[in-house]
Amino acid sequence: MLIKTHQDFDSEIIQRPPETVLSLTQVGYTGFRWATFIEPFWNAYYLALVISIADQIESQRIPEASKTVFSYRFQWQEDTGKLFRDSGWSDFRRRCMELSETHPFVVQTDIADYYPRIYHHRIENALARLPSPGDIPKRIMKLLESFSKNVSYGLPIGGPASRILAELALNGVDTLLTRKGIKFCRYADDYAFFCQDKAEAYRTLVFLAEKLFNEGLVLQKKKTRILEASEFREISGLLDPAATATTTTDEQKLLNISIRFDPYSPTAAEDYEHLKGAVNQIDIIGILGREISKTNIDPVVTRQAIQAIQALDKTKQEGAILILLDPENLATLAPVFAHVMRITRKLYSDLSPTIQGRIDNALCELHEKKSPLLSVEVNQSYYIQALSENRTPLKEKILAEMSDATSNPFIRRMIIICMSNWRRHDWVSDVKTKYDRMSTLERRAFILASYSLGDEGSHWRKYMKKTWIESEILIRDWAGNRVQTDKGFPL
Repeated sequence: MLIKTHQDFDSEIIQRPPETVLSLTQVGYTGFRWATFIEPFWNAYYLALVISIADQIESQRIPEASKTVFSYRFQWQEDTGKLFRDSGWSDFRRRCMELSETHPFVVQTDIADYYPRIYHHRIENALARLPSPGDIPKRIMKLLESFSKNVSYGLPIGGPASRILAELALNGVDTLLTRKGIKFCRYADDYAFFCQDKAEAYRTLVFLAEKLFNEGLVLQKKKTRILEASEFREISGLLDPAATATTTTDEQKLLNISIRFDPYSPTAAEDYEHLKGAVNQIDIIGILGREISKTNIDPVVTRQAIQAIQALDKTKQEGAILILLDPENLATLAPVFAHVMRITRKLYSDLSPTIQGRIDNALCELHEKKSPLLSVEVNQSYYIQALSENRTPLKEKILAEMSDATSNPFIRRMIIICMSNWRRHDWVSDVKTKYDRMSTLERRAFILASYSLGDEGSHWRKYMKKTWIESEILIRDWAGNRVQTDKGFPL
């Protein structure tokens, strides 16, 4: 299908344009932004287009060896399927600490609402300047135009394709800074500049603001500051991973551990044991307790601590999950609610039935007491995933109520699949009567769900297949093969 679309792109994008869903996601305690869900087929094609020229994009960027730009350095890894080199946020922070040792002043700043503000024509021009892009830029721009509903700015937030394009969009500013001899580091939309005095720091900030203005971008006022290097180091607190000084806090040790674990690695067993050993030298539950006791948590520390729970022994895992799901604690953990739901779902099946029951009660209570956390649509999606791990009558009631209350196609799609996995034939059969009024996402989810209806579903598919396009036939065939393995459908 991807090849067919590529061969007849102009016709395909008109006949079946991409369906996108905008959902509200939380940033901090009181900030929000829109996340874009792109239907999987077109999202895959968007990624394929960008990957096809990603090497050319990488070749135009500030060289990685300069230790200046650390975000999303493209390097296709055939054996793992990874798109980016391992350099990342921790390398950015470490380099910043190094440069602060030789520069008395540091400027910290970031770009306000970067992805939603990127002008399409800037991306188009940058793509056209690649060595041999062919007609790929034209295709990418048509997709971006469709994703943004014909608005001439904004990239979908979250996917690797947009990250690669966003890096290209900032490359011109990076180049101007480098040519001027300004010492800086950048990770995505976060900048750090290193200066010899306050006057240089101020001039650098003005220069950056001017260049970003030319791109239609502005700096975050609240996050822009000029610091003495010693103050910067104190705030950053990034220590050498091998540090053993008694003043090293558990939080600092935690930030120097890579929690990423690849279960498909040839050394997966050894890697996991190494991770467990590192994590168990740190009081993860103590860190969570200290964060929860604050008025406002440190999201970076808290996210890392939540992720580290997976490497604890079972007893500590159970204790940590119950701490996270305490209703009062969840209010404090609002900026990382999605991470709490993800770790809950990930560990649920390995926990004891007693703890599973307590988790179920805590999750159901969120809905029953109308937690404001569930008014955020992206939070709802992670909440549904956590609920889906075990069927109970109360959970069925909650999902049915959520389905009736929302108009978001992505949320309704998840509920259809979850109810199908739970074999709730009565609910699925009733939803079948609304098929003609469903969005594309819901209809495709219902094709999967129809397999839970036995003969009723089989008759329905035979009757409906004449109305389906090729992608829906493909979904039907994939679902038919999957049900033979007695596996549920992924949410």
